[in-house]
Amino acid sequence: MSLCVETLEVGVLAVNCHLAWCGNGPEALVIDPGDDAAEVVAVLDGKGLTPVGILLTHAHVDHIRGVPELSRHFHLPVYVHPDDRPLYDSPDNALLPWIRAAQGLPVPVSEPPSLPGSSYRILHTPGHTPGGVCYLFAEAGIVFSGDTLFQGSVGRTDMHGGDTEQLFCSIRETLLALPDTTRVYPGHGPPTTVGAERRTNPFF
Repeated sequence: MSLCVETLEVGVLAVNCHLAWCGNGPEALVIDPGDDAAEVVAVLDGKGLTPVGILLTHAHVDHIRGVPELSRHFHLPVYVHPDDRPLYDSPDNALLPWIRAAQGLPVPVSEPPSLPGSSYRILHTPGHTPGGVCYLFAEAGIVFSGDTLFQGSVGRTDMHGGDTEQLFCSIRETLLALPDTTRVYPGHGPPTTVGAERRTNPFF
């Protein structure tokens, strides 16, 4: 399976918004549209892509600010893990004065949207947030790790709901158990591989 990925840096915290689609079709998933929805729309339109859903790796405000506009524009379902639903719904989910709480968020769906021609698994990786997840496209050898694992670093756990022990357990038992060649697309910063993080990440 050929999975194409385009990454856009959005918002003041440079969140990676990933677009994922199969090479043989126009349907695409939008992962973590943190802000700058108009830019995301323009890139989708420019590539001739038809989004079929929004996937959230977690519900911190810097990863969801673009959801309302994008979901309205394309009438998209939005998936977030149930354990992050309280964070998603919270009016206190903001980073003032830089990022205000998102307004007009749609009610998430209970079943994640599918991508024609592809399949993926949701890996529950709590620690950064209670409902943090990664999206594994095993056939393509790609995982979208959100703020769980970065190149040379890991997600922070000092915010509400964070748990350092859980985070390290999630990374060791779930992400570092994947094949070394698995390409990791994180929520911030450049992509990496599981093998590179196992060998060089200073936290392991």
